Amino acid sequence: MEQAEIKALLEKYWQAETTLEEERLLVEYFRQPGIPAGLETVRELFAWREQEAELRPGADFDRRMLERITEMEQEDGRGEPEVRGRVVGRFSVRFAAAAAIILCLGIGLLIPTISPAPEVGVSRAPSKKIRIIEKDTYTDPNQALAAVRQALLVASVRINEGKHITQKNITRLHDSWQAATGD
Repeated sequence: MEQAEIKALLEKYWQAETTLEEERLLVEYFRQPGIPAGLETVRELFAWREQEAELRPGADFDRRMLERITEMEQEDGRGEPEVRGRVVGRFSVRFAAAAAIILCLGIGLLIPTISPAPEVGVSRAPSKKIRIIEKDTYTDPNQALAAVRQALLVASVRINEGKHITQKNITRLHDSWQAATGD
């Protein structure tokens, strides 16, 4: 098989677009002696893939799995399944529900300390009802619009910086791949 065909197939393989037949062709190619030095690392990958495919469970695998299933199906006196001595069912659901409630309460108490609300005045009327008075940050709509534009500009700059860093890393990865494969 031609070197160009192999590189094209490998490119399809890295993009997860190869058929089973094309993958079989790649496996057969990399089994042959005399592979170019730039493709030696890829040869090791295909060799590892074949080794992993040959792994089989031990002779006692079926027996051990059946024992575990039997253990899980055993029930204690209350009709709950037992897993290695722990009762599963009502208790685990109760503990999970309690943990979820505690987690929600903790997050609810933590949020105001992380992101405090804008200036808010609280006024207690004689009827003991709480009335919340919100104070605007800007009185002029043009100032508010300018602040929003500034915030969006800063966000845009930061996103573009991240985009450039990502593009640079992708380029470095592509260059490394070309150096490794000899393109």
